[in-house]
Amino acid sequence: MNTESAPSPLMPVQRRQHIIDFLQRHGAVTINQLEQALGVSLSTLRRDLDTLAGEGVVDRTHGGAVLRQHVASYGTFEPETAAAAELSPREKAAIGQWAAQQLLPLQSVIFDSGTTVLEAARAAVKRGIPLTAVTNDLAIAQVLGQSPQIQVHVLGGTLRPNSPTVIGQALVHQASAFQADLLLMGAHAVTQDLVSETSAEVAAAKQALMRAAHRRVLLVDSSKFRPRAFMQFAQLQEIHHLITDTALPAAEEERLRALPLQLDLVSP
Repeated sequence: MNTESAPSPLMPVQRRQHIIDFLQRHGAVTINQLEQALGVSLSTLRRDLDTLAGEGVVDRTHGGAVLRQHVASYGTFEPETAAAAELSPREKAAIGQWAAQQLLPLQSVIFDSGTTVLEAARAAVKRGIPLTAVTNDLAIAQVLGQSPQIQVHVLGGTLRPNSPTVIGQALVHQASAFQADLLLMGAHAVTQDLVSETSAEVAAAKQALMRAAHRRVLLVDSSKFRPRAFMQFAQLQEIHHLITDTALPAAEEERLRALPLQLDLVSP
């Protein structure tokens, strides 16, 4: 007979401390992300966030919260790569798999930096199709390099602190020599028609990669539809294809459907 007992549920004060710890690593999260990370019901999390907001610890946002000390600097707050990978993992994997299924053999593809694009790289390797790949992300380069079918070009430049992302003027110059079929790109925030990042250097790198591709595909989970970050790098009218998940708010979907871009919603 199994005598092991189920884990005891956390007391409210313990649960709220877990929420604060999670927010300290990420700065801003949605309630669905907290549900995945903590295994707590949405109704309970809403009560916890309301309590923390009443105590002045967090500020509520549409569908989530930000830590009070990050409100003024939210536009420049960027979680480390390991922490970012904790956010919406099922959604990112589904988006990446869908994006990889759209790739054609022998295409030239730029893989922008980011955890969702990393999922697309993993899915592309599993497909086993021949590609010519360009990337400014060392983690993505390592994943793509596992396939003998994919020829990988890594852009040089300056390595961003606490990140596998390469940025800088050298990257911008090298990217100008490429004209790829496709760019798979990420973003920190999508706000109305603006796409933004947390730093000018990252924004400049993304703009260079956009200029180097014939077709641009934006991979963002639904939590990225939020207040804009520090530096705008594109408008949605410059994007040809947007892939996100089915948790996208209905109002956002309606607005995106009216734009001249292809919109795909995928289920985690």
